[in-house]
Amino acid sequence: MELFRALGALVEGADAPAVAAALGMNQPLDPAEQTNLFTFRLYPYASVYLGPEGMLGGEARDRIAGFWRAIGRTPPDEPDHLCVLLALYAELSEAAERQTNPPRKVMIDHARRALFWEHLASWLPIYLAQVHRIGTPAYRQWGTLLEAALLCEAKTLGPPEQLSLHLRAAPSLPDPRQVGGESFLAALLAPVRSGFIIMRDDLAEAGEALGIGLRHGERRFVLKAMFAQERRELLRWLGALARRNAAAHANLAAPWSDVTAFWSGRALASAQLFETLAEHADPVAS
Repeated sequence: MELFRALGALVEGADAPAVAAALGMNQPLDPAEQTNLFTFRLYPYASVYLGPEGMLGGEARDRIAGFWRAIGRTPPDEPDHLCVLLALYAELSEAAERQTNPPRKVMIDHARRALFWEHLASWLPIYLAQVHRIGTPAYRQWGTLLEAALLCEAKTLGPPEQLSLHLRAAPSLPDPRQVGGESFLAALLAPVRSGFIIMRDDLAEAGEALGIGLRHGERRFVLKAMFAQERRELLRWLGALARRNAAAHANLAAPWSDVTAFWSGRALASAQLFETLAEHADPVAS
């Protein structure tokens, strides 16, 4: 279980060279790369990917904080940060191994399974796929180690009884003709609603492909400016991006089948919405 603590520590960058050496990583870790990946591109917070707001905090963080309280712990300031979630999982696993009282062991094992399937496996397969896509060699290696550790735990724990509540309760991407452009843009940047993660890298790729000038600023501001310049083609481009993500989710490892089926299905539904909007030349409503 020290593996989970060590992998979590690399997210924060604490003693990164020593931790990486202990893990047998053969790629040098650059603090600037760590900051770029986890601070600016792929935030290591579950709430960003599981919350209908698509931002830090909100409903998903409240649900995770509730889990901490349910197992008798005071939630830390950032209860959904990947580092603290991995450390908590390691702690629960070790507590289950030490426990000699059968009823107590069952309770701890139940908490461990709930943490894993509700608050880790519900988003990390999708997140790590993006790390593999955009990360430097060192952090791709980090992602490979974490993915392997999670797959091992998934096989040990067995499949969940039902899909994570985060996913079951998440609303889908709304039609802008019904809710308006602002609500649509907000939902589009919430991965659990659109079914995929839109990063600045994606927006830069879209701008280059469509010949759209990019403005600096938050992704929502950039997207809004891009829609104002080339709505129909941007919707078509988003449809293709959503379909690529749907296929990538569906091809992830078998232990995640229920989770990836959710993400793949949601991305496919978003692709169909983008394509319908483009076909009818009625994209984002003002």
